[in-house]
Amino acid sequence: MDHEYLIEKRLRALDPQLHSRYKNCVVVSSQMLQQYRSTFPEYTDHSTLHTLEIVDSCNLLIGDQIDRLSADDLYVLLMGALFHDVGMGISEKDFYSFYDERDPAGAGPFEREDLQDQIRKNHHELSGWFVRKYWQIFDIPSAPYAEAIIQVCRGHRKTDLLDPEEFPETFFVADGRGVTLPYLAALIRLADELDIAADRNSTLLYDPMRIRNDISRLEFLKHQSIRSAEILPDCVLVKALSDDPKVCEGIVETVSKVAEVLRYCREAVARRTSFIIRQQGITLDLNGRLTLL
Repeated sequence: MDHEYLIEKRLRALDPQLHSRYKNCVVVSSQMLQQYRSTFPEYTDHSTLHTLEIVDSCNLLIGDQIDRLSADDLYVLLMGALFHDVGMGISEKDFYSFYDERDPAGAGPFEREDLQDQIRKNHHELSGWFVRKYWQIFDIPSAPYAEAIIQVCRGHRKTDLLDPEEFPETFFVADGRGVTLPYLAALIRLADELDIAADRNSTLLYDPMRIRNDISRLEFLKHQSIRSAEILPDCVLVKALSDDPKVCEGIVETVSKVAEVLRYCREAVARRTSFIIRQQGITLDLNGRLTLL
């Protein structure tokens, strides 16, 4: 099966209007997704390029199950991929509106580092909040469609995909038309975690010594050392090279966490839906040494 542009091609064939709505959003949102750099100049890529990587990974994870997904599933999945990280580039004004709604008695305003920390920790919720506030601007067909996209955005981290109230197996976006939220959210969560290879780093930060924050510098070096994360039919193969013991330790830790997410997503999809995630584990090739995680 040719996996290139699989989701988009299928959506265009099933529902050209929904496909057109999505394509228009890609253009409109591209500048918004670049705004994360103003808050996180030393952070890995969360731009439109990252969302394209997410969609490409979803193509591979879905595979021959594509025929079982409706146009609504495909549209919500693409929109979720597009907006899942938009909270990373939210304006300070919108952040404080979000913060005040969640914690009216909370302290603020924050110093820059504290603001960055709050956005980083809550960016999945911020992404959902952003879609809820602006869904009509993005020509989303209706409030139920927007809610489905919101849940997929929120579901890309921290949230409990096993919770039937937050992620019902069938969430209706129109009369008699439902989407499979646990599967769609699991795809975005797993694809997001798998985007760990070297091209995730900003090309502006080619010199890690320019990064003042120790944690950010180590993150950069880890991603720089991970050469590829290839989604195969039954597993994921991660290749990495580094002669720095601390970076190697960080690579093993990072890939182990991704493996945990893979196991969780496999379980959530198997327990909550009739779909499956076929990739059973991650093989790490670190300096030519293979480890099954």
